[in-house]
Amino acid sequence: MHAHDPSLGSKAFGSHADSGLIVAYQSHQDALRFLSSALSQVNGVALLQGPTGSGKTTIVTEQRGWSSRDAAVALIDGTRLTPRQLLNGMLSQFDVRTASQDDEQLLQTLNRFLTEQTRKAKAPVLMVDNADRATSSTLRLLNWLAALDVRGNYALRIVLTGKEQLSALVRQKSMRNLARRHPAAYSLNPLTPQETMIYLRTRLIAAGGERSEKVFPIDVCEKLRELSRGWPGALNERAMQVLDRMIELRSARSVPRVIVTRDGEVVVERELTEKQYIIGRTSLADIVIEDAYVSKVHAMLQIYANAVVLLDLNSTNGTTVNSTVVQKTVLRNNDIISLGRYRIKIENVPAISAEMDEKITESDTMTMQNLTDMRRSRARRIVTALKHK
Repeated sequence: MHAHDPSLGSKAFGSHADSGLIVAYQSHQDALRFLSSALSQVNGVALLQGPTGSGKTTIVTEQRGWSSRDAAVALIDGTRLTPRQLLNGMLSQFDVRTASQDDEQLLQTLNRFLTEQTRKAKAPVLMVDNADRATSSTLRLLNWLAALDVRGNYALRIVLTGKEQLSALVRQKSMRNLARRHPAAYSLNPLTPQETMIYLRTRLIAAGGERSEKVFPIDVCEKLRELSRGWPGALNERAMQVLDRMIELRSARSVPRVIVTRDGEVVVERELTEKQYIIGRTSLADIVIEDAYVSKVHAMLQIYANAVVLLDLNSTNGTTVNSTVVQKTVLRNNDIISLGRYRIKIENVPAISAEMDEKITESDTMTMQNLTDMRRSRARRIVTALKHK
């Protein structure tokens, strides 16, 4: 799969990304160690703080997998969460069946389950993601649940995630039972420049992308980190925008084509969709020129994403472009290649800078590496455009 695949951005950084793909970084790993340690303590309450897109959901989802090996775990999104939704969500994820929807009955059923599990030294774990977005009545229920104990042991271990003010929320009077358990708090840190590069390239490769170092060179990674401030969620959005923009540019670019004429009459018109074309008198050539002036294997057209290059293949009579004999040159739009009585006009070729032209002309062998600087420059322009949107 190539970087111009329209679905690549979504598969690498969007809604179709593999939910099991986790690119760990230092703060991510530190947060997991923090949660494991906090849940093993007597008070058993942990607060995970960070801005939107900082990776909180990814981290608690991973922690849920680890914690579920030893106890029942419920992970519930707190956004506009009501008390009944919380109770039903906990019972469902704890695999406790109940036919009643009466709040009192739901609480009694939940209390019995928590008591039974705590007596087995397997106090269940409740994780409320985005707890600071829950309704006030739900927060009061959380406060009530935090006070449940069995023979001096808390009956529920709790993990709450939210923005930086989550600690202040827990210190409110309405949350005093939770505050009495002296919850430990950890604030997430953004990705470093090195972690950003690894993150972007790893996700692209995992989605089936190729040449990740070309799509996300170091300078582009640095710019994306600057725009996202190093937070994974914003980084995903910016990366998708870059990939989408690259696809737009590719789609908008016309396919190079040649028009071959003999004595002024069109012989053939052809789009250049392959990587290279041999021009020559032999029938094995891609573009056959039946003229005694032309060598059997006379010249070659090399087609790149950002340039069309003409190489003379040590022909007997040489190759002329716009009345100038050339050995190697980057073709411009409407350039005319003269071969005996034939003329080859090139159309729809990408524009290229004079600096890039010089680099290509000076090189001994034309390879894709010759265009690295131009690709990076183009990627920087895309990122800059996104910044000013």
